Amino acid sequence: MADMSPAQKKWMKILHVAKRECSLDDEAYRALLLGAVGVESAASIRTWRQYNNALSAFKALGFRLKAKGDPALKETDAEAKRDPAWITARQEYYIRGLWDLASRKKDIRSLRTMTRRIGGVDDIRFLGREEARKVILALRDIAEKAGLDPDGPDGKEARHADDH
Repeated sequence: MADMSPAQKKWMKILHVAKRECSLDDEAYRALLLGAVGVESAASIRTWRQYNNALSAFKALGFRLKAKGDPALKETDAEAKRDPAWITARQEYYIRGLWDLASRKKDIRSLRTMTRRIGGVDDIRFLGREEARKVILALRDIAEKAGLDPDGPDGKEARHADDH
């Protein structure tokens, strides 16, 4: 579990609870995952889509989360509600702002593609802090290459020393 993202660890825990609550033995559990996702272990689940498919299969067996909604889906705005290993609220806000400034496609799909490529997860909220740092650096680089100042007011074009 050492090389797993925080989201993957959370997914694995939820799926193991589902296995227990649905009273599945190892063989039935692996068969369910294989049919729903194409893997035999929760540790092999790498994407948000795979997790949702596995969770849907358990829900079809009657599994219901005790908390209001799926904790992995819940929007967490307050820093106190966040797992300490996950992205901070400040990092998330900064990434979203940089994305709006620097990206050519301003849709959520393209943001998710980038977070998947750099951080290994589909949703920005499930980036680890280190992965979030990498996404921030990539977005800053994109903004600077586009001639924008990521730290300036409203991201206006960067002023160069010879522009005076």
